[in-house]
Amino acid sequence: MRTESRTGAVRRLSHIGFVVAAVVIGVAGFGTMTYAQNIARVNVDFAFVAAGKEMPAGAYEFVADPGRIVVRAQDGKGTPIMMPVITRLGRHDADTDAELIFDKVGGKFLLSEVWLAGADGYLLLNTPVDHEHRVFGGSRPHK
Repeated sequence: MRTESRTGAVRRLSHIGFVVAAVVIGVAGFGTMTYAQNIARVNVDFAFVAAGKEMPAGAYEFVADPGRIVVRAQDGKGTPIMMPVITRLGRHDADTDAELIFDKVGGKFLLSEVWLAGADGYLLLNTPVDHEHRVFGGSRPHK
């Protein structure tokens, strides 16, 4: 009897170990997928301002972290810019491409919204004065 009960216990532990391993692998895979959805790589073809800092035209990463968007040059040069999120914006279309919204004030393009693929947007700048918009990316960009 002792042999049978030990064998049953070993089997149960083996099954529990298998389930735990499957859950760990599943969570690790989900974390990677979530990270991939929280980043956009965009080649901006004009100079712009992010959090008060002048940014030259070039390739940038826009990363959604809790409560902020991090803007960093893809070439690794310069200091990443941290922009606090004012509020989330409800998705208004079915775009699967990243989209950036710039407020044009005094001839400068100020980064005001970031929309990552298939997700709600992030309001980064409130511009209460009259201004134009430049929509960059998405399915219907316009200047």
